Amino acid sequence: MLQDQNIKGFTLLELLVVISIVAIVSAVGIPNFMDYNKDRVLRASTEKVVNMINSINTQSQRGSLPFVQVYIKPNSSSTQIITRGLSRSAYTNRLNSGNPIDCYTSSSFWTSEVDNKTYDVAIHIDRESSICFSQNGTHYKTLGKIKNQLRVTLDEPSNATDQYIILCTFDNAKRNGGKCPISNSKGLEKPAYLVEWTRFGNVNKFKWSRNGWTRM
Repeated sequence: MLQDQNIKGFTLLELLVVISIVAIVSAVGIPNFMDYNKDRVLRASTEKVVNMINSINTQSQRGSLPFVQVYIKPNSSSTQIITRGLSRSAYTNRLNSGNPIDCYTSSSFWTSEVDNKTYDVAIHIDRESSICFSQNGTHYKTLGKIKNQLRVTLDEPSNATDQYIILCTFDNAKRNGGKCPISNSKGLEKPAYLVEWTRFGNVNKFKWSRNGWTRM
């Protein structure tokens, strides 16, 4: 029986053209996907950090843990954040006995550890720091590198603050000695996010763009 003589395969030239197109699309698409993935991871981490601060401060304002702390510990390849609080009875006993209410970094001072998470993102400080909130902001305090830090201008010229943390990729941090740069003049690049708070626990999120920090 004679075989169908009209059956044709791909020529070498056609295969080379297809391979070239796939290579071009990959070369364009993979970097964009990597950038998107870095931004996605960083944005998700920022959301979780904001939720941790909001959650622990809510317990403070409700009085279940009248004095609370957000403890931040940067590492070479991650950032650890712990939220913890002082129970109402321990808080009252310290006040009645005349003992100070302070933002101690020692875990033995705190009666409850509420959350403990490690994020695969860099931060703008290189040493452990902490933020302490209390009902009505009475015992608000910051310790470590985030105390009296450089003020940054946010979405408006009149909106500047020194109560913030900046999250970025480790690629960006490596170019700045392991820390996220604070301003564009020091090499801050996208993606980068900023979390701002007030002594009363109000939290806002900002994203870095060409025009500076944009409120999310």
